[in-house]
Amino acid sequence: MKPRLGVIVRADKTGLGYQTKAYHKWLKPSKTILIDISNLNGNTQYYGWYEDKIIIKGLPNIEQIKHMLADIDVLLTAETPYNLELYRIAKDMGVKTICVENPEFYDHKKYPQYALPDMIILPSTWLEADIRQHAEPLGVKVVQLHHPVDRQEITYRPRFTNKTLHIAGKPATQDRNGTWDYLRAVPNGKVITQDKNFANHLRSRFRHSNIYTDIADNNLMYSYGDIMVLPRKYGGNCLPLNEALASGMPVIMPDITPNNNLLPKEWLVPATFDGMLNVRGDNISMFRTEAPILSQKVKELQSLDITVLSRSANDIADTIRWEVMLPKYQNAVESLFYG
Repeated sequence: MKPRLGVIVRADKTGLGYQTKAYHKWLKPSKTILIDISNLNGNTQYYGWYEDKIIIKGLPNIEQIKHMLADIDVLLTAETPYNLELYRIAKDMGVKTICVENPEFYDHKKYPQYALPDMIILPSTWLEADIRQHAEPLGVKVVQLHHPVDRQEITYRPRFTNKTLHIAGKPATQDRNGTWDYLRAVPNGKVITQDKNFANHLRSRFRHSNIYTDIADNNLMYSYGDIMVLPRKYGGNCLPLNEALASGMPVIMPDITPNNNLLPKEWLVPATFDGMLNVRGDNISMFRTEAPILSQKVKELQSLDITVLSRSANDIADTIRWEVMLPKYQNAVESLFYG
């Protein structure tokens, strides 16, 4: 008998929303728990993404957690338990728990009085050693599995021009996505952001007009350019990286972990250590890419045959597509349940 899986999902157009939507689609849980925190972040909710679900508005209380955990064997959540008591209550109820961590937000060291999940899935090798050193002695099983890309949702487009594109998303701490570095290196490059205030700020600061908001869907975004430039200053793999590859875009990123575990050396740009950033009590190394060096790397790729680069991107995306990664996620769930 397979374990009865519950998955906590979100229904907003954020990275976490799309990530958990994919977990629901591919893992096919027996129980779907939709947590709506629009009272905290103001995000529009798309309840129609899920047919059968339990809806919890706001952060769940103890009784709601018990309801969430009823009639399942394993619960999977991403980034957060939404209530620090969840893992303890799950242990008391005999339910195994899995958290797909965002290493940037790994804050269990700050709360030693609270239980940890039974398994942590890390989406990349970024900060893996630190998390293993803390979690494994406490009995937590740590598994590294790349975030899968849903190739049924992202259209592969053979590329015939070499225009650049940068996904700024929403403003992040210390310009994490390297948007300013990109605009200094590629003054006329296209930028997509969800945040209109951030878009206006960029237009004002850089006197730049190729900034787009309100793109209809993720798939359409990747038709705005042919070479993705993501000079991220820190962090693991991200949704725009995976989806850009699936759409046939080569991706330029700093030559740091985990980018250099996935991308060809020829697509990586040297990065310079730029100090430490304190996130939830832990220090994270930041890196910057110098505009002249980044500009040169862009020109190098633009001088190559874009059709060859596009096929290479497609091949990389094939190695992390859901059809390949699904058995690994299923094995993780079953290995935890059966011990």
